[in-house]
Amino acid sequence: MLGIENLGAFILTAIIVVITPGVDTIMVLTRSISKGKNSGLYSALGVSLGLLVHTCAATFGLSQILSKSAIAFSIVKYIGAAYLIYLGYKSFTNKSEPIEIKPIETKVIGMKQMFFTAFLSDILNPKIALFFLAFLPQFINSDEINNPVPYLILGLIIFFITLIWCSFLALTGSNVAKLFNKNKNIESWINKTSGVVFILLGLKIAFTKK
Repeated sequence: MLGIENLGAFILTAIIVVITPGVDTIMVLTRSISKGKNSGLYSALGVSLGLLVHTCAATFGLSQILSKSAIAFSIVKYIGAAYLIYLGYKSFTNKSEPIEIKPIETKVIGMKQMFFTAFLSDILNPKIALFFLAFLPQFINSDEINNPVPYLILGLIIFFITLIWCSFLALTGSNVAKLFNKNKNIESWINKTSGVVFILLGLKIAFTKK
């Protein structure tokens, strides 16, 4: 469909990626329970729109590079597969202390600044940029590597999944925070699940012949 391969697998993987606790999750939850639901919602919108910047960078950067050479496409596919396996290994073996989400004292800032700081936090995160560069091409048909449309569609799917999830966190902030704080194994379980998914996806890509 429109140059996209394995859309169902992409959506499932994207959901797991988005709900895995990270900087965005912590930011939205802490702001929601510290400053109220509106602060959480503005932050949710900020981090979600930040992903569109990464989508555009991957779209117009990769589509131009990969359109020049089939070899470049293969290189990106294998490097991407290796990076996903690496991310999976790191997630699966993560031994860090469980996250404790609690209200924090911050200076009073307006909602526009809440949005802007969340937006900047996302677009300036190099890990997200690398992930998009590794992740999106794995679901693009080789015949459509120079077509920006499938990249944009996949990026929009991640945007909407993130917006829905982060908005849910903002609206239920205190309850979700209590759940995370009370059940210390939740983060570990999610990390291990995402780790397995990344490793399997990376191996599938590495051993699939075009």
